[in-house]
Amino acid sequence: MRPDSVPPARDATIDIAKALAIILIVLGHVWRAFEPAGLVQDPLLTQVDSVIYMSHLSVFAFLAGLFVASGMRRDGEWHYARSRSVTFLWLYFLWSTLQLLMKIGAGSAVNDPVDPVELLIIWEPKEQFWFFGWITVMMLLAAAAKPWRSQGAAVLTLSVAALGSAAVWGLNWRILGGEGLALTIFFFLGVVLTGRRLLRWVQRVHVGWAGVVVIGAGAVWVVLGYTLLATPPTAYGDIRTPASVGLGFIASTAGVLAILAVALLLARMGTRTRWLARIGELSLVIFVAHVFFTASTRILLSMLGVEALTPHVVLPTLCGVIGPLVIYAVSQRLGQDWLFEAPEWLRQLTGAAPSRGAGAARSTADASAAPEPDGPVPGARPPVAPTPEDPGPETPRPEVPQTRQDPSR
Repeated sequence: MRPDSVPPARDATIDIAKALAIILIVLGHVWRAFEPAGLVQDPLLTQVDSVIYMSHLSVFAFLAGLFVASGMRRDGEWHYARSRSVTFLWLYFLWSTLQLLMKIGAGSAVNDPVDPVELLIIWEPKEQFWFFGWITVMMLLAAAAKPWRSQGAAVLTLSVAALGSAAVWGLNWRILGGEGLALTIFFFLGVVLTGRRLLRWVQRVHVGWAGVVVIGAGAVWVVLGYTLLATPPTAYGDIRTPASVGLGFIASTAGVLAILAVALLLARMGTRTRWLARIGELSLVIFVAHVFFTASTRILLSMLGVEALTPHVVLPTLCGVIGPLVIYAVSQRLGQDWLFEAPEWLRQLTGAAPSRGAGAARSTADASAAPEPDGPVPGARPPVAPTPEDPGPETPRPEVPQTRQDPSR
């Protein structure tokens, strides 16, 4: 029996971490909309933006890798990668088209009006949906590298991933799969660590130590981000320096640790935070649909003459989280699973494994539903709709002006 084959007890830490990250993603998009709207000015605009973008995507990248090894060992590397990629690309084309159509229909009411010709430029990442191209590339790289084969393969893979991430830190290319590549190191750290090991470690962490991590790592994350000493992995690449890249990796890693520690503390509260874990389980739904609600709420507030910053932050963020969950509930009631997973005909056409338990969309990192080869994790939900973070047969977070070099805009 492998050392990581002993199943840990049920733990909601991963789902809650996904919930915290997706809320930060929604908040990040709400915050960035303030620049063209003129609601917030620099330096505050950039300082808060830097803190948010320093770590929320790194969290998703790390969580996305946790259950890849078990899924690929179970289904076969290339079959697993193909199955996941089909869903990722389906969601990319479907939801990016819907979001562009919404912006075209809204015209000048949105901050960044869209030319209809953008619907035809399918190779250029649309809005936050670049994440689907990135995770597809990660699936292919993981299938080729197979870092779980041996310790040497793991060390080599992590070394190459670290060097590659450092080389492109903060930089992006406007081609599908060419954005967010600095997140590669976090993804492969998750692949090598595995979700089983992480959950077992989580079980052993004392609440006091988790609090120390929240305070210590959180301070490093916020200070380096707010002071602009560190470059976020997917933004501000045009002003990066070797020092800011190094500090960026430190700040991003600290942010991941802080968010995981907060998630651990919240998970220890039991049923009182079940609602937050549920948000994490459905973070894919929020990821693909939140802009419809954040944008419409901001437009409505502007029409009502609301200029105070607080309602412009709180209300669009709340609507961006809750609105997509309503869409999901309605789609499930009507049996419209194709909104959040590849339809059966497409899976059959491409030879991708059909989703088991269709209809339970997962988050951009919901790989926690994937059973390990030695047996399922107690309390793990049955595999369902794929998500950007959960690259298993059960299945992405972002946006900013060009000066920030962020692909999510």
